[in-house]
Amino acid sequence: MHPIRQALEYAAAALGFSGLGVADAAADQGHKLEDFISSGKHANMEWMVRHLPARLNPQLVLPGVRRVIILTYEYPRQDARSAPGCIARYAQGEDYHKLLATKLADLDETLQFYGGTQRCFTDSGPVSERFFAAQAGLGWIGRNGLLIRPRGGSYCFLASILTTLELPVDAPMQNHCGNCHRCEQACPTGALHEGCCDARRCLAYWTIEAKSPAPADIAEAQQERLYGCDACQEACPWNHRPAPHRTDPHLLMPAPLAAASPAGLAKLENDEFQSFLAGSPIRRIGHEHLRRNIENCNFLNKHRS
Repeated sequence: MHPIRQALEYAAAALGFSGLGVADAAADQGHKLEDFISSGKHANMEWMVRHLPARLNPQLVLPGVRRVIILTYEYPRQDARSAPGCIARYAQGEDYHKLLATKLADLDETLQFYGGTQRCFTDSGPVSERFFAAQAGLGWIGRNGLLIRPRGGSYCFLASILTTLELPVDAPMQNHCGNCHRCEQACPTGALHEGCCDARRCLAYWTIEAKSPAPADIAEAQQERLYGCDACQEACPWNHRPAPHRTDPHLLMPAPLAAASPAGLAKLENDEFQSFLAGSPIRRIGHEHLRRNIENCNFLNKHRS
């Protein structure tokens, strides 16, 4: 094994990462992302438009970049909520951006020792992490648009390190979805089609990213979802296999949030909301957006704190 790769894998495993792959930064991304945006499927996420040139050309992110290193980090597979209301599994614990940023900084130091210049991201910069994860042989892009791994499924965070070091690259993996369409069939709003998620129909978009209220049919399909949606992941057979790695305790849902009723969350004043959800990714959508999600679920009539 290449000595830098060996050192990097050892350091990554010690930090809790479950997988690592290396892709050529110059790999051709085709026109899929451009087509996605030109068709309006990005909804009102205008940052995708602004960052499109950089996503398609990593040299604009880090001049001299040669490789994109992708790492996976597991998050919980089980829903920890004891009170009514669903919160997407990835958001049940601490904010993963902050948790993984520290770990990436440690890996950056390792690569600096070997003379590399890096930029690191965790779903926080103009890097097509799923594309490069597939190029790096960590899995394949499923019909729900997510990276699916033969050991671990899709319940993982992706982190990326752009580096000027010329490491050996990994080979892409064959797609193993076959004739399975369970994710598409499970989507409550019909947002999925052949590896593309139309944000205009996606409940995760409307409960997290959207600034305006959801259309009536979307709000009705929301059912008991307070934040995000895991329907396509829950339906995926690859997610029904045993988890390959232990989940970081920091990503487990704290007991107060697990037991908090929707009506109780809706009653929080803004300062109470900020305090109660300190350190949680849910906090970023703001008090009014969460309350709107609760109202869409009709929780204030169905459940009382």
